[in-house]
Amino acid sequence: MSRIAPLALALLCSAAPVWGADKSGQPRDQVSFRVESTRDVPNDWVAASLGVDEEGNDVAALAARVNRRMAEALALAKQQEELQVSSGAYQTQPVYDRNKIVRWRASQDMIVEGANVEQLTELVGRLQAQGLLLRGVSFSVAPETRKRVEDELIVDALNSFRERAGLIARGLGRRGWNLISLAVGESGMPVPLVQGATMRMEAAEAVVAPAFESGRSTLRMEVNATVELD
Repeated sequence: MSRIAPLALALLCSAAPVWGADKSGQPRDQVSFRVESTRDVPNDWVAASLGVDEEGNDVAALAARVNRRMAEALALAKQQEELQVSSGAYQTQPVYDRNKIVRWRASQDMIVEGANVEQLTELVGRLQAQGLLLRGVSFSVAPETRKRVEDELIVDALNSFRERAGLIARGLGRRGWNLISLAVGESGMPVPLVQGATMRMEAAEAVVAPAFESGRSTLRMEVNATVELD
């Protein structure tokens, strides 16, 4: 269940007041402060990175093996219409022994992502059975979910800004306040990366689909404002 965290307030007033001026030229007090609205949201988007690794003496034959295996993996992954599939990095590099190239190593990655964690988990297990290595899995909030929640957080933060501005004005014995500047910003919590095993299974029966726990992300929306006190 989502929850609204307590709003944070930081009064950023310096020891000396910030002066403005009214129409008569008299100085006016200004106060800068920040309010923040946060919410814990279940991660509803998962992305898995898998790869093919090969070594050999013939660069052309090596590339052909990597391309064939990756083509088979992509074909299998694209059967899952609910998931998005894309090719990742492709690398070829020499392996040295006493400053002499003795063989070559090639690798290519693919990215599979989507909202259906169960379907992605099952697919990862099948790809591992084909010999692909699970590089890692990351969880995040889907773009449409993020936008909806952030829109709600903006409304919450602006409401809190108005309440806080009024509280400051009353606490300082002023009649009211006027807005000088306001900035709305967002920040997100880092999403942990769950590292996958890098063991190649020789038989499909030996592969057990990994267990994923999506966890939660904290979305934040903050308002930084300066008001002039009446």
